Amino acid sequence: MNLGTSVGRAPHARQEASPTKRSDARCACGARATGYDARREEPACRVCAALRADGGCDTEATAEPQAPAGELVADGGTKWGDLTGFQRDILEAIAGIESDGIDPYGLAIEEDLEEYYDDVLHSRLYQNLDSLTDDGFIERGELDGRTNSYTLTTEAEALLKESVRRRADACGLQMAATDGGDR
Repeated sequence: MNLGTSVGRAPHARQEASPTKRSDARCACGARATGYDARREEPACRVCAALRADGGCDTEATAEPQAPAGELVADGGTKWGDLTGFQRDILEAIAGIESDGIDPYGLAIEEDLEEYYDDVLHSRLYQNLDSLTDDGFIERGELDGRTNSYTLTTEAEALLKESVRRRADACGLQMAATDGGDR
């Protein structure tokens, strides 16, 4: 038996901090980075990340860019398809609970999800709530000393609305304008 050799895979190199988690991370335009452009392997701000999705960074941009037609983008880089189905269902559950006039909290979200899932494990739910909070889709508040509330951010609301529009288009349905608009 040779004790001097190792067997199996080599250990991964350890990264000290994610580029987007560091407070000093900056985009190429100089703005504080709110995301990470994996293709260019560099931090990116919301404006540049959205512009890069269209084919390049315009650091002279003055207006908030719009996502390309048919592409659901929330934070300048995270797309609807980047979320897991369970995360999408969490966002929809929070939206439904909020529309009922109730502050969404963990147990209410879990009960809503159990209509579609046989059993929702606490660890799975709270890991995904933490991930969605870290990604900027939901904000965590406090109902009382023990209970957190979760509310959708404007980015999450925009993703959900665009998802509804896409589904309606796919089914040949027309949506009624409820916000006073003409669509």
